[in-house]
Amino acid sequence: MNKLIKISVFTISLCCIFSCKTQHFETPEYGKNETEKVIHIKKVINFRTVGNIKNADGRTLKEGKFYRSAHLHKLKKKSFEDFEKLGIKEIIDLRNSKEIAEKPDQLPSETDYKKYSAFEDEGDQLAQAKKLVLKGKVNASDADKRMIDFYREYVTENPETIKKIITEILESKDPILYHCTAGKDRTGITTALILTILKFDKETIYNEYLLSNNYRKNLVQKRLRLANTLHFLYPKMDLQVLEKLSWVEKRYLDAAFEEINKKYGSTDGYIQQVLGISDAKRNEYIQKFTY
Repeated sequence: MNKLIKISVFTISLCCIFSCKTQHFETPEYGKNETEKVIHIKKVINFRTVGNIKNADGRTLKEGKFYRSAHLHKLKKKSFEDFEKLGIKEIIDLRNSKEIAEKPDQLPSETDYKKYSAFEDEGDQLAQAKKLVLKGKVNASDADKRMIDFYREYVTENPETIKKIITEILESKDPILYHCTAGKDRTGITTALILTILKFDKETIYNEYLLSNNYRKNLVQKRLRLANTLHFLYPKMDLQVLEKLSWVEKRYLDAAFEEINKKYGSTDGYIQQVLGISDAKRNEYIQKFTY
């Protein structure tokens, strides 16, 4: 048996040597100002609090009000105490029903858990897309376009759900955590909208968004190296597609705001018409979450 294992490993190694080409991966853009407090929760990726940043009026966002992360499927009971210390009472899951069914959050029993998906995977699109990627039928350009389309559609295709998400977060009395699968796209868009409502400038909003690349760096680089090493198993797969799906880019968030401006004239119009937030209510939120 041991001899067979050694032969198998040797065979795989030879296949890798003769069929794998070393892939050069691009360096993503990282957030420049890591003003957010670093919080380590075991088995939870991209976990952080949004705070300690100044808005256009010089007001500072209170720390410990908004938390964001990737999924909580691997959250250990030993970490439940960490959640209690942070005062997190409510969790908003931005994933669709299939994602939740496959990897449900593991949470303290007293947590108020709510789910709002503005993106339902009709026709099992994600699973089909993965198959196409493995077969090499999706290239980097295709992946880039899909990401841009996703950002455009997310903010406008299901406005009622977006309104519920934003309202739930801003009306929370206790610290709240919202998340999707990787904590970078749906969670990133949600954070960008919240910061826009609280009158933070574009540079600050985009820096906070890009910090997902900082927090996910080790994980993504590890996955890309592994994919490169095992590329011989799926030789037709374009590894640059994995890059596009792993990092966030300013252009993606640009696409979301451009779609908002196109359909509603401005972000202010979107805030009032879609999110139902009046100027008076907006000022109330600013007073509540900044000082």
